[in-house]
Amino acid sequence: MKTFIVYDLDSKMPVAVGEQASAEAARCCASAATGIFQANLLAEEIDLEKELTTGRN
Repeated sequence: MKTFIVYDLDSKMPVAVGEQASAEAARCCASAATGIFQANLLAEEIDLEKELTTGRN
């Protein structure tokens, strides 16, 4: 599983974060949960392990 953050393209705000098999699945699940049309969502894969190890001094 990969971790995705899903953004609403209209508001440019994150609307969901979670694990899915693909970006398409992340957009589909976020659409179902939020009621936002799937074409208005952008899913970006994030690497939480990398964020945690490189994001701190």
